[in-house]
Amino acid sequence: MSTVPQSVLERRPAEGIAKCEVPRCPACESARRRQRTTVREHEYANSTTDAFPLMECLDCGAWYLSPRPDVSALDVIYPPNYYVYVLESKSGGDVDAARRGLFSRLASRLFRKRIRPIAKYMGLTAEKTRLDIGCGNGSVLEAMRDEFGIVGTGIDFSEQAVAHCRQRGFAAHACRFEDYAPEGGETYDLVHSSHVIEHVESPLAYMQKAFELTRPGGLNVFITPNTATWEARWFGRHWGGLHVPRHWTLLDPQSARRLGERVGFEHLETCFSTNGTFWTWTFHSLTLPWLGRRLSDALFPSDHRFIESSLWNIARIAAFTYLDKANCLLLGQSSNMLCIFRRPTE
Repeated sequence: MSTVPQSVLERRPAEGIAKCEVPRCPACESARRRQRTTVREHEYANSTTDAFPLMECLDCGAWYLSPRPDVSALDVIYPPNYYVYVLESKSGGDVDAARRGLFSRLASRLFRKRIRPIAKYMGLTAEKTRLDIGCGNGSVLEAMRDEFGIVGTGIDFSEQAVAHCRQRGFAAHACRFEDYAPEGGETYDLVHSSHVIEHVESPLAYMQKAFELTRPGGLNVFITPNTATWEARWFGRHWGGLHVPRHWTLLDPQSARRLGERVGFEHLETCFSTNGTFWTWTFHSLTLPWLGRRLSDALFPSDHRFIESSLWNIARIAAFTYLDKANCLLLGQSSNMLCIFRRPTE
């Protein structure tokens, strides 16, 4: 049963929302580009009906929306039932209940597997300092503490998320990453984010800030969608990794590497993992015109309902996870990539 008020679900989608032109690639600042396609929201029926051109940078290969939603329209493109907000609400101050939730437990398990490649380049011990960008309710910080003993610091734009993170026992700050100024000019051994960089206005500014906050010899790691996959190109505007209109810039291994090296990082490795959510969003977009919203939402829930602990959600995500495992085994990559960079010693 959904915990979202009916009035939220019945909110009419907006038309003609405020937009911002993006004349240069947000990853490399090149003006050379071509339009790949036009994309629309399909996951949330109470967001916007507007269409957004999807551009491809002809120099670095990044994909980006231009025009994209203006920051003044964030409350439109992230409606009240956006799944992250629902996760935060379900935490509701009861940390133990949040930990027991299926989505939280699966996310923690997957994170532990995804983060292990970092151990090849850094001794992950309790003495290390870590900054988690987009910390949410603290589940990732908790996974790092449980796995390696690292007690990190979190940043999130949501004050509610930060409050829940603090309830788990972590230091957390409610602010934009670009505005974060740690006391005493503190820097970190590990700066990490999971599915954040594709949401920001400028991935270049994001990486410049990450460089400033990473100690010499320390690591900057981010997880983000990978556009260099057969499904991203085969499904085109229906590919779930687009997450329209909330993903503003999308990278592939080459453009991600160039982005890090541009600000001074040394690229160490890009590796790949599973993400069944992208497949769910893909099939939702594909089936929506044929099946209608009610049936498509039931088969491939793409709004807040995909985090509910139902048997169908478990079975579907498991099937798509094995599909991604096959991608990794046969093709060496998937639509979910982890990029590892080191700040050179000075």
